[in-house]
Amino acid sequence: MIAVTRYCIVLLLFIYTFSSAYAQNSRRDLQAVRTQSPPYINGLIDDEQWENVSMATGFHQYEPHNDRAASHETYVKVLYDDDALYIAARMFDPEPEKILTELGPRDSNSNINADLFWVDINPFDDGINGFRFMVSASGVQTDINMSGAGGSRGDINWDAVWISAVNIDETGWTVEMKIPYSALRFPRGDVQQWGINFWREIRRTREQSSWNFVNRRVGDPLATMGLLTGIEGITPPVRLAFFPYVSAYLEKNGGEKGWGRSSVAGMDVKYGISNSFTMDMTLIPDFGQVQSDERVLNLTPYEVKYDENRQFFTEGTELFGKADIFYSRRIGSRPLGYSRAHEALEEHEVVMENPLENRMINATKISGRTSGGLGLGFFNAMTAASRATLRDTLSGDTRSITTQPFTNYNVMVADQSLKNNSFVSLINTNVSGAADGYNANVSGTEFRLMDASNMFRISGSAALSQQYYEGADNNFGYKYDITAGKVGGTWQYTYNRMVLSDTYDPNDLGFLSFNNLVMDKVAFSYNIFDPFWRLWNLRNEIAINYNRLHNPDTFTGFNIGYNLRALFDTRFFILFRADYRPLGNRDYFEPRVPGRYYETDDAFDLFLMYSSDYRKRIYVDGDFSYSSILSEYDQQEYGFDVRPTLRISDQWNMTYGLRYAGVENDIGWVGHSAEGDVIHFGMRNNDTFTNTLRSAYIFNNNLSLDLSLRHYWSRVDYTGDYFLLENNGRLSPIEENLNVKDINYNAFTVDMILVWHFAPGSQLSLAWKNVIDSRGEQLMRSYFDNLRNTLEQPQINSLSVKLLYYLDYQRIRRAV
Repeated sequence: MIAVTRYCIVLLLFIYTFSSAYAQNSRRDLQAVRTQSPPYINGLIDDEQWENVSMATGFHQYEPHNDRAASHETYVKVLYDDDALYIAARMFDPEPEKILTELGPRDSNSNINADLFWVDINPFDDGINGFRFMVSASGVQTDINMSGAGGSRGDINWDAVWISAVNIDETGWTVEMKIPYSALRFPRGDVQQWGINFWREIRRTREQSSWNFVNRRVGDPLATMGLLTGIEGITPPVRLAFFPYVSAYLEKNGGEKGWGRSSVAGMDVKYGISNSFTMDMTLIPDFGQVQSDERVLNLTPYEVKYDENRQFFTEGTELFGKADIFYSRRIGSRPLGYSRAHEALEEHEVVMENPLENRMINATKISGRTSGGLGLGFFNAMTAASRATLRDTLSGDTRSITTQPFTNYNVMVADQSLKNNSFVSLINTNVSGAADGYNANVSGTEFRLMDASNMFRISGSAALSQQYYEGADNNFGYKYDITAGKVGGTWQYTYNRMVLSDTYDPNDLGFLSFNNLVMDKVAFSYNIFDPFWRLWNLRNEIAINYNRLHNPDTFTGFNIGYNLRALFDTRFFILFRADYRPLGNRDYFEPRVPGRYYETDDAFDLFLMYSSDYRKRIYVDGDFSYSSILSEYDQQEYGFDVRPTLRISDQWNMTYGLRYAGVENDIGWVGHSAEGDVIHFGMRNNDTFTNTLRSAYIFNNNLSLDLSLRHYWSRVDYTGDYFLLENNGRLSPIEENLNVKDINYNAFTVDMILVWHFAPGSQLSLAWKNVIDSRGEQLMRSYFDNLRNTLEQPQINSLSVKLLYYLDYQRIRRAV
């Protein structure tokens, strides 16, 4: 740790000594003009309010040529009044008939084949926070909360209520936007100065350009915005909105006869506590129409991490991601004592009911940022007690046992923005009541320090976990992760050290696959940002990893890796990765017994990912992989993924995916004795097929139909070769046949949803979901025989309709 500290101090001195050589680009500014009456938003820019308004012109290319002007002229004008910001933009194009106009659902602009215009707004002008409002030439809206995200990522699940319209004419295309102040957070003050930048993408040439120049070698658009001036005399409005909803369900579960009926009503509330802070609350939440999990067969000792698809937990949660200690899927997950129902069975008893999920009562999050750059967040959720019902088959008597008591979840975070797009943050998570007398607490920090050029960076995180049972000693654990180096320019280099103690456990409200790790990594990369030959950009990277256990301090692995990323002028993209482990590997987790390890010989991995030109009617994404452990057992793993997409029209697209992963002579844990002194491994062949079909039909900007079908099939065939794990980590063959059962696992899901946005912020949705989860011991050799058998298994069918309506306080007040 002392060595790391010294390294950081030296690097900081280096950064601040030479940062003057990388002075930031000068900022451009644009004056907004107050209007007494709002323009009519129809995409034509023909209202008199737009006359004699200053224009933002002279766009610079971001891609492909970062050193020259945009190929086609663009101008932007900005008006404002007491309620909203108004933006008008004209994108000149000498070939307007070639402007691409594919339709898509809301928030899909990064995936559709259409020209784009967007504006990035940072009311705090701190280089870290911001909001993106994007409109396609076909009129599709996308909004992204980029606060604290860095780069061009952000929270695409954030949905604001704003208005836009587009028009295509003989000189190009135009867009008008109305962004109410209720969609923004900004500091209180008589005079406002906001960070702003305007962007345009010409899809057929993939040229991106911006009004304020953004250096792709540094690569953070939030850090290089222009300045919007002239806004005076506005005050943050009362931001209060209600989203009441009502849902109705028809469901059939498993082998039950007939369909069950249910309904639920609830409400989401958004309230602007102050000019910069917002409270979001969901009362009696309903997640019945959420996308199904992509379930897999797990043969590893690690937990599978599934994506969070519930909108309340994906929207506006960027602050709560600090230090990587918050995983919202813990809330409303399977009760911790789920298996207790079967363990508590007495003679003649059966389990009548055992809930698979804890029922969430409500959830609240409060977040915002002060004018001084201090971001604050608070999150709370509560789940009701879960109880299983047991019945005596002789007497008919029933009794209940608690599988998880009432549980309270809390997250608190503070994030301070610093100069040069730097920040430092503190975060705490707490879970109480998950078990009688149990409390789990994790406190963490995350920071990023940049020099004035944004070329050099030191970043890191640290956390302390604490688990407490009443009457027992606290169980403490810790982690830290620090990275330092040059992250901009042609030559880049970083050093990373990560330490996870053997007692660090954030999993009550976080996610960690394993702990007990010390990793040191150095990486060097050479980047070409300017187009040459047939390439638009190129990145080469060499990385070296050296891993040890934290306790005891012993070697686990050494890895040398090479990465290549290349984008061609045809928009064909490849990513190639090669890894070699010359010293083999010591796996302390696969044996499932503390202190024991499984040692393998040297190995290598190869991976190639490709993506073709999305502008074509048919384009293909996919990858190939191959891995081998160079041992006497000839262990190999290979696979491919191919996903062709057919763009049938500007309204209809369809993607089929086929992924295959095969493992030959895989050797893994199959069992151990109660004392842990005898550990058995078995050889197996594993074939996994995943077929997916995704399609979207867009009737118009407000009405869309989406289909997602997935069939996952994995079969595990044990060869009959078994081994004893020796104390030195090696395997010794045994004659005994352990008769480990083969596995034939299928997961089949269908998600189809029709969504109609009948008014701003309001929608009506009709959904059908079908779920089959089947695991057996009889291997199926034919794909179609297996599919036929899967469709005959018990399944869950759900038909639902949900009406959600947006009620804005300001609109209600004006109406009254």
